[in-house]
Amino acid sequence: MNLLLKTNRDILSQIDELLQVISYSAYSSPLEVLHGSTVGQHIRHTLEFYQCLYQQAPLGFVDYDARLRDLRLETDLAFSRSLIHQLKNWLSESLLNTPLSMKVFLGNEDQSIIHTSLCRELLYMIEHAIHHLAIIKIAITGQFPKIQIPAHFGVAYSTLRYRESALK
Repeated sequence: MNLLLKTNRDILSQIDELLQVISYSAYSSPLEVLHGSTVGQHIRHTLEFYQCLYQQAPLGFVDYDARLRDLRLETDLAFSRSLIHQLKNWLSESLLNTPLSMKVFLGNEDQSIIHTSLCRELLYMIEHAIHHLAIIKIAITGQFPKIQIPAHFGVAYSTLRYRESALK
């Protein structure tokens, strides 16, 4: 399997594993360390970026501002897990050469269109998800220390590789 696909599936699996061990309260409670947002809100945000690609790539574009913002993803662990499974099933080799246009709004300018590809956007998904997983890890380890999170959760793959080489 292509490394981009494998890595994105791995990240979605990490999120799924967290959702299997986190309580509803820990998932949906506003946290001061997150400036009043919740772990569930960060999961929703991350999954909805994937969902944009899933729903829009077949149409030849992606617009991350057009997320559904489905609040069930912030509170319903089973619903979130079902979306994760759907996204993991979607990630397949046949998608990789899909050319895309991206709709963007930058500042007060009108909408712009830039050219990208599904490969490039899947790389972005990795970086975006790891960023949010790192924030989630900070919140959980600080507020819910009984929830066990793997050491690699929320750590960039380049950082993991660097740490491994530094130990040798």
